[in-house]
Amino acid sequence: MQGIVDSQRRTLDEVVVLVNNVADQADARERAEALVRSGELSGYAFVSDHLEAALRAKRISRRSLGKRPYLVDFGLVMPHVLRTRWLLGWDAETRLVDPQNWIDPGLELLRADSRVLHVSLNRPPRTSFEPVIEREAVTRVGDFILTHGFSDHVFLIDRERLIRAPFRSLAPAAVVRHAPHPYTFEYRMESYQRAARLFRAVNPTIKYDTNTDPPGVLLRTGGRSWDDVRIQALWQFGWTVLDRLPEGAGPRFKRYPHGWPRKNHGGEPATSAH
Repeated sequence: MQGIVDSQRRTLDEVVVLVNNVADQADARERAEALVRSGELSGYAFVSDHLEAALRAKRISRRSLGKRPYLVDFGLVMPHVLRTRWLLGWDAETRLVDPQNWIDPGLELLRADSRVLHVSLNRPPRTSFEPVIEREAVTRVGDFILTHGFSDHVFLIDRERLIRAPFRSLAPAAVVRHAPHPYTFEYRMESYQRAARLFRAVNPTIKYDTNTDPPGVLLRTGGRSWDDVRIQALWQFGWTVLDRLPEGAGPRFKRYPHGWPRKNHGGEPATSAH
């Protein structure tokens, strides 16, 4: 954790770890307490302790979280366990390629442009079939590319805007973009972002990497063959239907502003790097 904090090259007011979906809560609590005592953390929270309050604030039921609630509930709870205005969501498996202070320029943009819901970083494609961030660009503001995507790997956002964000928005483009693991926190945030015509701002020169493999999420959480069928069906839907809609169809329906990237050698649409 200290390495993640140090890589930001600036002081953080709070460093809070969310604990979720663990088999041994007592062990997790003991480890978190030790990090607080050492000064590495300012606090920690169990998602289960705050979930009911977060659900009430969103006016949604526990059932609406789906069959893998732990892929959603952490995002609901996150803004309720901090006091500071600005929230930096950071996946534990994510790291900056080159440590630097990207937060202050991000905050400056968030304060200046209400169209920007959150600021994120650039994860370079891992294969030649994944589009670069420029492919998703809607427009540019200074050093930033504005897109409609959302990833929970890293995001800087106004805590109150995260609390107010509805989780009931529908955006077919977001469904297709998150086909390997739909109905997650990041899918729901992207759906809202697209429906509200808000943006993610990315500085393409500031890169991060992660050990998280999105297509492997279902395997790690009990995925079945039916999940593979659904994923392929959603990708095909995006390829054959959404890509043929005019650009004026808007961000709810257009995964990429200027159409899909070319098919890869296997004949399937390339997945997005997010």
